[in-house]
Formats: sequence, C-alpha cells, structure tokens
Amino acid sequence: MVSPKHQIDIKTAFSEKIESSFAALLPYGRQKSVSKGTFIVEQNELCNKLFLVQDGVFRTYRETNDVEYTTGFSFRGDFDTSPFSFYYGLPATETIEAITSATILVFDRQDFWNVTRNNIDFQKGVYLLLAGYIELLENRLHENRSMTAEERYIHLRASQPEEVKKIPLHFIASYLGITKERLSRIRKKIA
Repeated sequence: MVSPKHQIDIKTAFSEKIESSFAALLPYGRQKSVSKGTFIVEQNELCNKLFLVQDGVFRTYRETNDVEYTTGFSFRGDFDTSPFSFYYGLPATETIEAITSATILVFDRQDFWNVTRNNIDFQKGVYLLLAGYIELLENRLHENRSMTAEERYIHLRASQPEEVKKIPLHFIASYLGITKERLSRIRKKIA
C-alpha cells in the first residue's frame, strides 16, 4: 500500500507544476459561489465547464437503476468536470454536487481550448493534470481491490482530515461501497 504521505508529496509536486502552467487560463475564470446541494454537472447533460474548487467539498456520483453510487470527492485546489463530456461534447456520465456551500472558479470549454491551442506551457500542464488524474484512478482501483473498507476509510481521513468531517456519512458509505451502519461500526472501532 502506498502511504498517504507519499501520495500527498506527489500531489504537491504535480500541483506546483500545474499551478504555474495554468496561470494562462486563470484570467478567464469567473468566481462563483454555490450553495450546498447545487449541481455543477448533471448526468446526461452536456458539460462545457471546467471548475477549480477554491473552497468547499463536492461529490461525484453516477445513478444506475435509481441508486446513486458515489465515485469520488473534490476538495480545495482540485479541478473538476465531467472529463468525457467536456472533451467530447457528449452528455456527462456523472453528476457533481456541492455537499457544502462552496466557491469555484468556472472556465468555459471554448476558453480552455483557445488557451490550449496557443500555449505550450499550458498544454504541458494539462498533460500533468491528466497524468495525475489517471494516477488517482489507478490508485483508487488498486485500493478498492486490495484494501478493506476500513483501510480505505482511514486512507480517506488521512488524505483530507478536516474536509472529510464535512461529508455526510451516507456519501462516505456509498463511496466505500458499504452501508451507513457498517461505516458507523468502523468509525466506532477506530475512534
């Protein structure tokens, strides 16, 4: 298992390079405050925006047969969008919802592509961002196969100790693939 400390160091290294690369896009961002419960991306709708979370917590989920499956969370400093919809201009495969009140920077798809076409440093930043996202997904897949729900919960708490406290337990349970009752037993055990 990769330690949370190691992952944070990797994320910091990527973040510093991405931050300098994304400076060209920042002037196009519009700051927006969103209320808890606001959907910034909706499943089966087009997503032509990229979001930078400045404050708050978001969850990503997919709905299948009227059941919501939480697939991830976004925190301060994270970029978020529906990658498939944003890139291909097709309907989103997930919903992204604010689970706290939040502040985001919103970037239009067209501005993103204009900056991408004209700025090699920005292109490199996009590649770094995508590489980091792929690494995150690979780690999540590995954790889901090699770690217990308890270990994954401990890992989530270690990676975002303050922010996790803001996430309702039923969303965390959904993310871990367990019942809320089982999560309560895990929390009691490790308290």
